[in-house]
Amino acid sequence: MLKQSQQTAASCNFTVAEMASYGYKDALSPFSLAIYHCKTPSPVMETYLNALLSPVEECVICGEAFSTTHQPVALPCKHIFGHKCIKRWLKDGKGNNSACPTCRFVVIEKSASQPSFDAPSIWTALTEQPADRLHIFMMHIWSGLQVLWKQAPNGKFSTTHLLDDAIIPALLETARTTEAAAPRHGGHDPMLDAYNLIAASWDSLGRPDVAVGLAVPLVRLARLMASASMTLPKWLTTNPRANRLIWRANACLGTTELEISWDAIMEAARLRDEQYFPLLYLYTVLLSQSIAHGSPAAIWPAKRHEVMNLVVERCCTRIARLGWKGRPTSQFKDVLVAVYEDLRRYQLEKKRMSLRGHEGERVVVKSIWALAGWSQQQDAGR
Repeated sequence: MLKQSQQTAASCNFTVAEMASYGYKDALSPFSLAIYHCKTPSPVMETYLNALLSPVEECVICGEAFSTTHQPVALPCKHIFGHKCIKRWLKDGKGNNSACPTCRFVVIEKSASQPSFDAPSIWTALTEQPADRLHIFMMHIWSGLQVLWKQAPNGKFSTTHLLDDAIIPALLETARTTEAAAPRHGGHDPMLDAYNLIAASWDSLGRPDVAVGLAVPLVRLARLMASASMTLPKWLTTNPRANRLIWRANACLGTTELEISWDAIMEAARLRDEQYFPLLYLYTVLLSQSIAHGSPAAIWPAKRHEVMNLVVERCCTRIARLGWKGRPTSQFKDVLVAVYEDLRRYQLEKKRMSLRGHEGERVVVKSIWALAGWSQQQDAGR
């Protein structure tokens, strides 16, 4: 290239140093300088100009020659196309259609897409928050629930109270104290987005005592936490593992179910798929904790129907006393008795630790329910 520059400069009576003084640094700058300052083009320059200024006769997009009805236009990168062809390419093409078809020079800068400001999108972003941030959020909900327990010891909290005293303050406080460390939802904080959407939609409806939109899964979360707190020891409600377990149990129900459903638990107990297993896992932990911290039976019943009545009272009536939707079937109750007896032997006779959300417990939970289901099938076949 230096030799070529020297030849070009010599033919135009310019030195390379003089050409460099004009500030041309790229490979073609000596030629550009020669074009502007040569008085008589040399054979080298003539060859270069012919190559540089070769005429374009047809559009490379459609392959047709230019004409009065098919006029050529040049993009900023200097490539030439038919006017209608390049417009159609840039507007309706597929793939990287915002760039030149020849050199991929970006003609139209695509703006970053904004996140959808709707309940499903924000809920998805919330479920993807780090576990420690969700724990902080739930700890703020626990604080609100403690206030509500003092006002209504029976645990029957209105939706209005749950939103005003627990959920909305928890969203705001979590956003305020942990915003800098939170992953961004398209540049937004999901906690703050959730607050804005819930507050705006709730206020626009006149603040009814009913959950709508994004408030549905969060109100359900608060009710599940209140229900679980009637079985879990208080220290376990501050444990990150336990809170993660409760969060996942609620999240598996989606954004439209207003209440915890016995149907979801019974479906999960069949172990056919994983969708509702987090809820079954939490339910099994509650069974285990009721054995560990509940009042033990003075004498364990000997008759089958007495065992059934005791298990149903402890595992259905007490645990779901705050109103789970539906009712467990007789078949499920039979399996539940086997699960409860197995957990009771596991903890009281074998002196094993109660379930509390530790790593490896998923296998234990699945094994207990699988064995209980198999035993129930064997008994039914006799």
